[in-house]
Amino acid sequence: MSETLIPQSEITRLLHENSENSFRHTTYREENRRYHLLMQGDMAAVDEAVRISDPKLQGKLSSDPVRNMRYLFIIGTGLATRYAIEAGVPQERVYTLSDLYIQKADVLTTEKALRELVREFWTKLVELVQLTKSDKIYSKPILTCLNYIDSHFSSRITLRDLGVQTGLHPNYLASLFKAELGESFSAYLLRRRIETAQALLTRTEYTYSQIAYSLAFCSQSHFIKVFRDKTGYTPRQFRMQHSDTAFSAFSG
Repeated sequence: MSETLIPQSEITRLLHENSENSFRHTTYREENRRYHLLMQGDMAAVDEAVRISDPKLQGKLSSDPVRNMRYLFIIGTGLATRYAIEAGVPQERVYTLSDLYIQKADVLTTEKALRELVREFWTKLVELVQLTKSDKIYSKPILTCLNYIDSHFSSRITLRDLGVQTGLHPNYLASLFKAELGESFSAYLLRRRIETAQALLTRTEYTYSQIAYSLAFCSQSHFIKVFRDKTGYTPRQFRMQHSDTAFSAFSG
């Protein structure tokens, strides 16, 4: 038998220890309450997530209290992302949010800070679900398109590419896109690229050429022209005006 396997005797010992200390894990129903509230876009999910993150209600995953809390955060976050996707939030947006918060949890050094992070993460996740529910419910092909766009931002994306992903003719997909999102595919894609450029300008040190390349603009000059047309600012002006919020990966 492999030395890495936990023997049945060790499981039996821990069961007895938990019983002696009158400890029991939260029930499956209790565990799932926060996720069901999340899927409804109910902010009560936030308080429930904070309550259930109490180590006294969970199993002991580490003898170190901070590491134990961090593990609990990661597990809860991983499960929450899947329920948010079930609620209709595009998966790449959920996974990206989850990645950012797990990275932040990895560097926090107190239980208090991790508990506050639970509240912050769940608040943002519920807001995403609320935003999704306030919008028109998208069909499966459109959700597939949105997920594909989110995960291929650095590449040139065409309706033909989306047609391959969905199995639909590009012309029909264009009509479906306009009907469900209220704007054409090209308008949606350009808007998302400009929004992403704004985030990169204020939260990274990327050069304008790096941003242009990462967002699949054909050249730096084309990126600058389009950005100015859509925002009224050159990328340099936008970055300087928002310099007070720049280079903060986890702020707000």
